[in-house]
Amino acid sequence: MLDAEPQGFLAAREDGRLLGYAIFVRSLRAIQRKAVLSGAALRWAARALGGAFDLRLRSMWRIVRNKALFLTSERRYRSIGDAQLLNVAVHPQARGRGVATALVSEGLRLLQTLGVPEVRLEVRPWNAAALAVYARTGWREVGRTRDLEGEWVVMVANPGWPIPAGVPRG
Repeated sequence: MLDAEPQGFLAAREDGRLLGYAIFVRSLRAIQRKAVLSGAALRWAARALGGAFDLRLRSMWRIVRNKALFLTSERRYRSIGDAQLLNVAVHPQARGRGVATALVSEGLRLLQTLGVPEVRLEVRPWNAAALAVYARTGWREVGRTRDLEGEWVVMVANPGWPIPAGVPRG
């Protein structure tokens, strides 16, 4: 992913310490296609089967089934393109300081400059902190989906729309 879309990897730092990061992609399909065509997906699978990630065959089967469930529901909530916010993480000691809000806002600004009209994410319904960040930065719920672990809230944002006032800039 880093090779395919390096600008989508955002980091928040303070005094040389990593406070948090976010990963945005403007085309998930393009990254998946590149992973297959470059052989990266096959190399990952071979390493996983060889024990490099300490995954057991049963765990791998569960991962594959989860991905299949997600792929079958993925298009149901997509109206424009396939840009996605894949991950946001903030160090526990930096939480509550607006780090996630700044990262998400900056990612939306980046996608806006790239001409991306819509971006999607999935979040667990019990993740109140993440839901609050997404609400502050202009995301809206468009549906729900499930995997083997439970329910996901599907949300979209339109990077070209104004980000709500008071949201910190990256």
